[in-house]
Amino acid sequence: MNERVVPTPEAMAVDGEKPKEVWAVETEEQLVEAIHKAQEDSLALIPLGNGTKRHIGLPPVRYDISLWLRPMSGIVEYSPEDLVVIVRTGTTLTELQEVLAERGQFLPIDPPFPETATVGGIIATASTGPSRCLYGAVREHLLGVKVAQPNGNITRFGGKVVKNVAGYDMTKLYVGSFGTLGVIVEAAFKVRPLPEHKATLILWNDDLDKVESFLGQLVLSDVASVFAELLNEGTMEQIGFQEISTVEAPYCLLLGFDGFREEVDWWLNESKRIASEAGLLIGSTFEGDLESAIRAKVRDAHAGANANLVLKVMLPSSEVCSFVKEAQEIFGEACGTIAHSLNGILRVMVRGEFAEANKEAVQSLLERAIQRDGNLIVEKAPRELKSQLPVWGKPNESWTLMRRLKETLDPKNIFSPGRMF
Repeated sequence: MNERVVPTPEAMAVDGEKPKEVWAVETEEQLVEAIHKAQEDSLALIPLGNGTKRHIGLPPVRYDISLWLRPMSGIVEYSPEDLVVIVRTGTTLTELQEVLAERGQFLPIDPPFPETATVGGIIATASTGPSRCLYGAVREHLLGVKVAQPNGNITRFGGKVVKNVAGYDMTKLYVGSFGTLGVIVEAAFKVRPLPEHKATLILWNDDLDKVESFLGQLVLSDVASVFAELLNEGTMEQIGFQEISTVEAPYCLLLGFDGFREEVDWWLNESKRIASEAGLLIGSTFEGDLESAIRAKVRDAHAGANANLVLKVMLPSSEVCSFVKEAQEIFGEACGTIAHSLNGILRVMVRGEFAEANKEAVQSLLERAIQRDGNLIVEKAPRELKSQLPVWGKPNESWTLMRRLKETLDPKNIFSPGRMF
């Protein structure tokens, strides 16, 4: 066993529910044995690495055993020439990126807190970050998975080449499954060369209509931004943005660029030109260590660590700015917003005690999101109030399919019971 201290049941609590025991798992054999034991004794299991996203979802209806997967870490196979790596589930993203960086490569996903977020948890929660604007979501880099099924069988889906899918792509089934369909043992990813140069440009304005106009023009241009993060004043205050840059307006738009220096310089100049025509205030351009610090702050802000209520809203990208206005009108000064503005993913974060009026506010925002052909989920809220909130938003056809699949694969409902359904 790796020299790690096994967490206490209190440390592995999910929404205040503590497991009776914590079982540390390092090998596939130990994992299969644990699942068979759970099946025999009808014990409810929740697989966790470091548990950085355990606040997402409904409280478990049963929680007997916490499967601690952090010891199940390390690189299984790495082929730099083929841009493919296979990694075990308990490996943190930072550990993986350090190995890849030695060969001038990286996995282009940036979920919050990569130092503690494990590969298995990132896949199970479909967690990505600002850079999905250019590079895409985690499912687009995932070539295959090895999974321990609820019956204890180890199954491999996909492979380690880019074009390997014939028929149903079962690999994607486990992305966003929140540990309800089995335990991810290994994952194969396609990786990319590290960019030669990085830069981030700050744009300011107090008029979201102008920001929306700029984004519309940016989409039609030849500018390829890694991210286009829209922050309001509340979020800038929550993450200590003033420690890095002087705040010049209630809203800032951060444009990030990766690539060769010449193309990054061109994208920066073109973005400034379009911003000037749209009436935005052009701020500083950051590079080097300070630029990395800005990216990290914005990346981690999506976790809503300082908020008691976090809503994730999925919208057409053209609706993001107007929805920010409505969220601020409903929640007032306590509301922080941050958005992948070109992907239509917005987080609304509310600090302070959870007021009774917040329940009506969440329902109102859900209805407004649905009217815009979007949806809303409650990523974080007090445990005792989750039963009164639309935690998973409006169910759709895929939700019904997932429920049926859960009933088929896990008839005893031993994996993360109640967390999704």
